[in-house]
Amino acid sequence: MSALFARQEARRARGAAAFIAGLSPRGRAGLVAVEVLVVLALWQFLVGTLRLVNPVFLPPPLDIVNGFGELLATGTLGQNLAVSAGSWFTGYALALLIGIPLGLLMGSSLPVDRVVGPIAWTIYAAPSVAYQPLSKAWFGFGTGPVIFLVAISAVFPILFNIAAGMRTTNPSLVRAARVYGASRLDLYRKVFLPSTVPFLFAGLRQAAVLATIGMMVAELTGSSTGIGAVIIRSANTYQTDQSFAAIMIVVVWSIAMTQLVGVAERILAPWNRRKGVGR
Repeated sequence: MSALFARQEARRARGAAAFIAGLSPRGRAGLVAVEVLVVLALWQFLVGTLRLVNPVFLPPPLDIVNGFGELLATGTLGQNLAVSAGSWFTGYALALLIGIPLGLLMGSSLPVDRVVGPIAWTIYAAPSVAYQPLSKAWFGFGTGPVIFLVAISAVFPILFNIAAGMRTTNPSLVRAARVYGASRLDLYRKVFLPSTVPFLFAGLRQAAVLATIGMMVAELTGSSTGIGAVIIRSANTYQTDQSFAAIMIVVVWSIAMTQLVGVAERILAPWNRRKGVGR
């Protein structure tokens, strides 16, 4: 009997998986939206109506919406979000300027890989929070430590993914290009870069998430401005509705940045999406 029930459950699971796999992108987005609404409704009912949890520790969704409105009305949200966005984009741009050329060199030159690789992996092995006290000593207070932690969090996924993409380039293409007289610059531009594009965008997506984590580490541990500072201040004064609203903003920011990378990939390298690369 138990074996019969197990087979029936397995069939149901396969049927649900096949149903989800057969949905269009809009259908999947609609399914996710329904799931989110159900969770929010349960959360509001259990916490806001039944009061099973003290709202000070876990405010219901409607209280969080009110907290968002308060942050917006006082101008706190706009000012601090602008500071965080400026630090994020500056640090991410620095990560691109460092990670892309260095990754190309590591992937195409064995001596560079042997010299730079161990150093890069050693730095990457330490969590970004470990660099936070040093960032204050090096860059003082303000946005300097935030930019540094964003950059150091984002640079390594970009660097390592590009280096891996360079190493997977088909040797036959390289040999053919050299036979036809391609220079080293031509090899980078016409052979290495196109084959590395899927790895580049995979690294950019990872870097977008890690950059947001680095930004939060810096702002939560001593910054007087930014969304992280809003979270700390409101939590310390038990305005947890505002804290949760700020946390939701960070979540939306991280998702939006990864989606922005996806848009850039569809524009600059549409063949990757058609082949299903980087999904």
